[in-house]
Amino acid sequence: MSDRSTRELFTSPSPARVYNALTGGKDNLAYDRDVVDTMLQTAGGLRAAARAHIEFVARATRVVAEAGIRQWLNLGCGLPPEGFGATYDTVAEFHPDARVVYVDHDPHVTVHGRALLEVSAATGVVEADARHVDEVLGHEEADLLNRNKPVGILATALAHFWPDSCDPAAILRRYIEAFPSGYLIFSHARSDLLDPEELEQLTAAYRPAASIYAPPLKVISSFLDGLELLEPGLVEASEWRPDSPIPYDVGRAHFVVAVGRFDSDAGFHPIREVA
Repeated sequence: MSDRSTRELFTSPSPARVYNALTGGKDNLAYDRDVVDTMLQTAGGLRAAARAHIEFVARATRVVAEAGIRQWLNLGCGLPPEGFGATYDTVAEFHPDARVVYVDHDPHVTVHGRALLEVSAATGVVEADARHVDEVLGHEEADLLNRNKPVGILATALAHFWPDSCDPAAILRRYIEAFPSGYLIFSHARSDLLDPEELEQLTAAYRPAASIYAPPLKVISSFLDGLELLEPGLVEASEWRPDSPIPYDVGRAHFVVAVGRFDSDAGFHPIREVA
């Protein structure tokens, strides 16, 4: 890492630390909290939406682990949210032999996060942009994953950082096609509940950390074509198999989420529950 990039790492906000601040974590800086404060001026329900999102990820990970998935690829992993374990911690409750590969391009995540993630022989960390599929899957740390066995892929709060020119659906499909079968845990920021002025204010507030591309629900839904979505399908995060009947007041800044099964060898046709 160059001296310049080292300075930028600690003098400008990052998506991982902004999300950490938004969800009540302590691994963030004043620059990150400033971004959160500005965003909340436009979308007051955003903190609740983010909380609903991290709870969805935990629930979905448990559901897929219970279905028998022992190896995991966590794309754009970020920092473990406050009060929740890392992916490995959750999966290992069901499968002590679990293996997890974390991927993030943020040096703060891959340097500082190695300690937080309690990296062991059963976990690996790849410092790479998840858009670069060959680089990620070709990394020596990714050898922890057996390409001939089912996998759980986490791509949560990630694809909305990818512009249309990257073809986000094609990137996700390449990861899916690298394994014979498994599950995709997916989430994405949604734009079409906000009016154009609100959307511009929100994306401008976030821009010091990164550009964000939040399409309407119809476009997000197309990313999941070919997958068999588990009930209740593509919904706002707090509506996916909630542990509590008390709804979150997330306002109109939604994370929409889904869990989909795939069978790459059969052309993404639905698969049976993994034993």
